[in-house]
Amino acid sequence: MLEFHEITIDDRAWMAPILRESGQIGYDAAFGTRYIWGGKAGSRWSRWEDSLFFRSGKDKPAYSFPFGGDLKRAVGAMREDAAACGAPFCLRGVTEDQKAALEEAFPGRWDWTEDRDSADYVYLSQDLIGLAGRKYHGKRNHLAKFSRAYAFTYEDVTRENLADCETVARAWCAENGGCGEDSGLDKEHCAMRRTFAHFEALGFTGGLIRIGGAPVAFTIGEEINAEAYDVHFEKALGGYDGLYPAINHEFASRRLGGYRYINREEDMGIEGLRRAKLSYYPAIVLMRYRAVWKGGRL
Repeated sequence: MLEFHEITIDDRAWMAPILRESGQIGYDAAFGTRYIWGGKAGSRWSRWEDSLFFRSGKDKPAYSFPFGGDLKRAVGAMREDAAACGAPFCLRGVTEDQKAALEEAFPGRWDWTEDRDSADYVYLSQDLIGLAGRKYHGKRNHLAKFSRAYAFTYEDVTRENLADCETVARAWCAENGGCGEDSGLDKEHCAMRRTFAHFEALGFTGGLIRIGGAPVAFTIGEEINAEAYDVHFEKALGGYDGLYPAINHEFASRRLGGYRYINREEDMGIEGLRRAKLSYYPAIVLMRYRAVWKGGRL
């Protein structure tokens, strides 16, 4: 049985290079994703031979596609661990490429379920920065209108203004009915608390917009690898038309030009959020799947 451990800040030193070297551009290949969301999700890690595993859940554990090592041996180790837990063997967050690799290694052994709500929206950085062409005409007009309406300032997020991001987060929660357990936003609120508490240690970067000197919007994320950047949070207060497009564009144009891809994560099945993400024309919608082992011998 594999031995699983809680993800800590100290794990970043050895774990982040393994995730980065995988070459994946999904949000789950960023250490910060694993850490800030790991608390509420009950995510744990294990190392066995040359593979790094992640498992979440207690009574019914689910696994991620392994990082590194021999895939057949890694799957065998995870299957044994699931059996020891008395649970069916299930992989979540599987991408198309990983699905193909699993089918090649174990043809016909999987039941597949598409998880559209968890698909990553991945954009070309130059699309979000330049907003060029007819399809972005509306976005350009929206930004121009915002610039005319508000005397705003932008600044990078640092230790000195991180508290202002927390102020925006609290106000955003209040506007959206609170972020307690009853709101359904408790997991995100927990992840934001971890983000603010360990912003520098996690290597995060971000942007902040003020209007009239008051903080009104922020965004925070991290590098996945040299090719891709992941945006974890983007929050803007109500009452300022065009504020979300503004923080999106300001941060991308000032800080993300060196990356090929910007991953803006999933829509969680929220229809309005899905429309907003599609309106920026993602280069890739990185589909996710749930895989359950049908049974039988290796």
